[in-house]
This record gives sequence, C-alpha cells and structure tokens, in this order.
Amino acid sequence: MNHISKSIIADDTPAIAHSDNYSQTYFDALYSDNTDPWEYQTRWYEKRKRDMCLAVLPQNQYDNAIELGCGNGVFSELLARRCQALVSIDSNQQAVALAKQRLAKSSHVKVIQGVIPHTLSTLSNVLLDAYPLADDSPTHQSSFNLIVISEILYYLSPADIDTVITWIQQNLAIGGTLLCCHWRYPIDGFEMTGETVHQRLYQAFDLSNTVSSNKAFNERKQQVDFSHQSKLIDTDFLLDVWQNSPKSVAMQENLI
Repeated sequence: MNHISKSIIADDTPAIAHSDNYSQTYFDALYSDNTDPWEYQTRWYEKRKRDMCLAVLPQNQYDNAIELGCGNGVFSELLARRCQALVSIDSNQQAVALAKQRLAKSSHVKVIQGVIPHTLSTLSNVLLDAYPLADDSPTHQSSFNLIVISEILYYLSPADIDTVITWIQQNLAIGGTLLCCHWRYPIDGFEMTGETVHQRLYQAFDLSNTVSSNKAFNERKQQVDFSHQSKLIDTDFLLDVWQNSPKSVAMQENLI
C-alpha cells in the first residue's frame, strides 16, 4: 500500500479511532469513489515494492498460499503465477469485488471477504460459503506453504497481531515461507507502525535469539523452527521473510 496517497485521502475525513480490528469505515471511505486508492497500478513505488517482494521469495513455486489483505488484487495477480492454489482475503467489499474481477480467469485463486484475524479461525467455512462447489478448498487442518502479509498488521490491535502470529505458527507448513512487508511511517488514526509490527514479528519468529520462561511459548518453540531468510530495510518499508526450515536457498539447492 502507498500510505502517502492514503494520508491525502484521510485528510478530508475525520480521524478513525483504533479498535480491536481495523476500521471498516476507514477502508469504505477509501474505496467509496476510487477503485485504486493507493495507486497500485500506476506508482513506481508500488511496482518496485512488489518486484522486491517476489524476488526475495526463497521458492519459485508454492503449492498452497494465502494472502492477508489483498486489496484490489494487483499483487494477488502476480502471486498467482507462483502458486498452485491461492486464497486472498480482504475486509472491504469493494476491494474483494475488484480482486475477483481481476482474477476471474485464475481458477486456482479464491478471493474472500473477511476481517483479520477473526476470519482465520473460520477459514474453511468462509471458503465453503464463498465457493460452495469447490472441492479443493483448504480445511482448518490445512497448512500453507506460503503466507503473505502485506501492509495490514498495523491496522490491528496488539492483541489481534498476537492472534495472527499464533495462527501463523500453527498453519505454516514445514519448509514453508512467511513474507511480511509494511510501510514505515505513522498512519493517522492507528497506534501501530511498520516498525512496531516488525519488532513484534522478530520477537515471535527469531526464536534462536529469544529466551522465555513461559511454558506455552517454549513448547511452541520446540514445534516451530523459523529461520530468518531475508531482511530488507528500505527507507520507506520493511520486508522480512521467514522460513519454517533451517535451510537457506543455497542449502536447498545443495550449493553448500
């Protein structure tokens, strides 16, 4: 997302108070008279960021992927070329309609409307409601080889971010990839920033550098072995990639 254009739009509307989940009113206002409020399709900033996200993915193809916060589907369309199956989620009705239109010819992509993190706990039911005739929708037991979270977590409360982190730990497949990308600047009306979001992610996934006396945490640490594959600190955004595997790309290809 490009939050420069978002700030310009938000200046004409009252500040939206932060709540346990991001404000639907906030996004409804952005999409009310604009099909591309962050100018995904025209800004070089957005294209460059998408290209960088795709470039750092440690695998060429993924069997089963999920994208949290797909917007109007511009990045989803590119992700779809790297995935055998992709679920893209957004809370805004207009954004979901635009994404479905963009991805209409990609039968392996399912676009659903839902609020993060609540939709994650009922994902199989939401998919079944949206695609009742599909026989390949993941169930709540399914794991994902790729989880993409792009510029959404700072719209959530800290508690909801922790809920997403727990869901990731439970649903990222062995050998799978987690990609997180967030704008670094403050956003009017919201408490969290890209900096605070990624600090929380580091604490959760850089387990080798974390010591905890919490029994539940330590049990989870034994079950999940995340390695920090890539870390990119751009002036404008943060991009981090973790793998549920100790192997780097060179190790996977037997170069070392």
